[in-house]
Amino acid sequence: MNVDNPLENQPYVTQYSKKMNNKIKCLVCRHSCSLAEGKMGICNTREVVNGELISHNYGNVSSISLNPIEKKPLYHFHPGSYATTIGSWSCNFSCPWCQNYSLTKVEPKKYDEKHFLSPKNLVDIISQNPKSSGVSFSFNEPTLMAEYAMDVMKLLTKANSKLYSGFVTNGYMSEEVLKDLIKNGLSSITVSLKGGKENMKMNCNANSDYIFENIALAFEKDVHLEIVVLVIPTISDSDKYFNEISQKIVGDISADIPLHFNAYYPAHKFHLPRTDISILEKARTIAMKNGLNYVYIGNILGHSALNTYCPECQQTVITRSQSRFIESMLANNTNCPECGYKIKIIN
Repeated sequence: MNVDNPLENQPYVTQYSKKMNNKIKCLVCRHSCSLAEGKMGICNTREVVNGELISHNYGNVSSISLNPIEKKPLYHFHPGSYATTIGSWSCNFSCPWCQNYSLTKVEPKKYDEKHFLSPKNLVDIISQNPKSSGVSFSFNEPTLMAEYAMDVMKLLTKANSKLYSGFVTNGYMSEEVLKDLIKNGLSSITVSLKGGKENMKMNCNANSDYIFENIALAFEKDVHLEIVVLVIPTISDSDKYFNEISQKIVGDISADIPLHFNAYYPAHKFHLPRTDISILEKARTIAMKNGLNYVYIGNILGHSALNTYCPECQQTVITRSQSRFIESMLANNTNCPECGYKIKIIN
């Protein structure tokens, strides 16, 4: 495929599909939509045209900016670095409280040249900017740009093997897509959760079991992993849920997985008041009592739980302000300067 001539690339035919009778099954995410001619998937980015499943958002970029890695949030992955962050449009979840609804609740723009950014042009932008340490696919659900992301990551590795690639995602990609992302250079993944199994099914049209399968796979393949819980009033703000999620992470994955409890703000179709700080603090206390070593509070300006503390002696080893890195005491290694405990972090 010629990834540098946008006029030749439209429409983009995805490889993640399977023809079944008179329909085509999409294999990009766990919804596995079965589509007849002219029909669009749940995500509003995949459509059957002339018997082929095409993507409307290959290289169809809605926004691009240079962001602190802490904004993803990634607190244990190259702290203090910056990632060139891009996104497209739409999502495969139906969350009524979406915090980024101006992009996720919009179908991809009909193709025109001004929205297209070829993988090569994006890699040139990243590699020629001395402040950029890699790429992060974010803003909307990056699974919907999976093929584009893989093309970018392959070129990025060739350009500079030290540049990283990350996904900020709901974790609902198919196993095949996740394995291919990892094979092509995915180095970090931030997975956002929006409540327990029943709430995820009712509000997001999603089965959380699939998300945890992908979390386990990413961890097994040594992809750097951090998990975010958006603490939403009446949805994901109960002691029961805080216990459930933290015990599951400790028991099924690792006590060293960073867990972020982020404050919700009224958005889109959900207008309950924002998350009370005391609820976030309680969530953090419960998670740490259940054995998690690194638990954070996000979306709250200046909170002490933005910092990283040594699990052994509680020495502050990294300080932050909101989504900004301030200082690391880990110098050229990852050992606590006070007691020598090895902090699980990638510098």
